[in-house]
Amino acid sequence: MTELESIPVIKFPSGSLASRKSAIPYRDQLDQYLATGTARVNIDLEETEFISGSFADESIACLILKYGFEKVVSTIRLIHANEFCKNGIAKALLERKNELLAQNNSKALVG
Repeated sequence: MTELESIPVIKFPSGSLASRKSAIPYRDQLDQYLATGTARVNIDLEETEFISGSFADESIACLILKYGFEKVVSTIRLIHANEFCKNGIAKALLERKNELLAQNNSKALVG
């Protein structure tokens, strides 16, 4: 088995993805890999045309609050992603990163 064959792949569905509810199964898969310390997870977006901020946040970015920004972004790799998908995911990741930084700054000021 080659290294590429051993990297888990989460294949996102085809079309335009917008619903938070429909993102939950993908988030749960990614959460399991992050919880077990998997070094890399490929997210295959070959058939995905568009990802809304809501779907990107619920499927990937919300895990930043649980695992931290560095852990999430160092683990995932987007494969076969078009610019719309990359931009949607990047924006959601940055919004969650900023939220985490704001939380950490609030804790530092209080305690």
